[in-house]
Amino acid sequence: MRPQDIHLSGLGAYLPERMSSRRAIELGLYNETLMLDSGVTGTLVAGDTPPVDMAVSAAREALKRAGREAAEVDLLLHSCVLRQGPEMWYPGGYILRELGCGDAAVFEVSQGCNGMLAALELAVGQLAADPGRRTALLTTADNFTSPKGDRWQGYGPGTVIGDAASALVLERGGGFARLRSVNQSVIPELEGLHRGAEPLFDPHGRETIDMVARARHFGRTNRPLAEINELIARRQAEVVRRTLAEAELEVGDIARAIYVNQGQYLVGQFFLDPLGLPEEKSTWDFGRTVGHLAASDHVVALDHLVTTGQLGPGDHVLLAGAAPGFVVSGAVLTMSEAASWAI
Repeated sequence: MRPQDIHLSGLGAYLPERMSSRRAIELGLYNETLMLDSGVTGTLVAGDTPPVDMAVSAAREALKRAGREAAEVDLLLHSCVLRQGPEMWYPGGYILRELGCGDAAVFEVSQGCNGMLAALELAVGQLAADPGRRTALLTTADNFTSPKGDRWQGYGPGTVIGDAASALVLERGGGFARLRSVNQSVIPELEGLHRGAEPLFDPHGRETIDMVARARHFGRTNRPLAEINELIARRQAEVVRRTLAEAELEVGDIARAIYVNQGQYLVGQFFLDPLGLPEEKSTWDFGRTVGHLAASDHVVALDHLVTTGQLGPGDHVLLAGAAPGFVVSGAVLTMSEAASWAI
């Protein structure tokens, strides 16, 4: 998809306190071998802070930086991985009320850790289809503090889960960066990788979330994990190359590349190596300090690059992600100017 006149004008993030991997090892939560293999040095832990409140904080920062009032928001897209509150309750209205927005259109995006990139693609279509909508607010938030999941070891080797929220303001007419292209592709034959042997109808909910056990079951019963990994890496590279082509760019034109915050070998295997991108262009060195922040990885990393002055006018930024389903995605931004809040 080639967006026309769609720009990012504001970014926001809510980042709770950090727990180091060393501290987690001392507490018996993490394994030193896993830490050394992954290179992950810590993650963010939000305690009992509700994710929707985290999302509101991130949204307020994004709107302030964009120079927009909440009443100017025409469209809200909120994505998440875990449940945001009570069953049969939806967070969109809460976020709008807390921000002081009007009756903007609201959609909830459920595409796992690819939620923000999926929301980006959906927002482009909404803004293009309705000239009356000029400003979209995209939010995401998750808090993995739960006895049902083990943030340090339960989501896969090389993956340590962190809590965070992020937001971006997307609009027509101008901003600090222009959205050049955005795409996603699905590998349906890998749908079961994150389902494993779990039942499709489970009205009472499972006691634990064990993504490692699900992947191992799929590897035993469907296809070898080595073959799965090769397929994911190939399809990720294909969607990225298509996205770059739509932006009329080559891999070598990319100034910085943002991927899912995972262990060093995973970022290389699934993203950098198939494209021939050097690690120094990636944000892995930042991501290793905060953990995998669900759907917030890309916006938090972009905010870090922009805020610390690591991007300048004309720089091209590649974003790529993956999520259960199995989804692979890509997007390209070009910096128009230094953001007003950059150091």
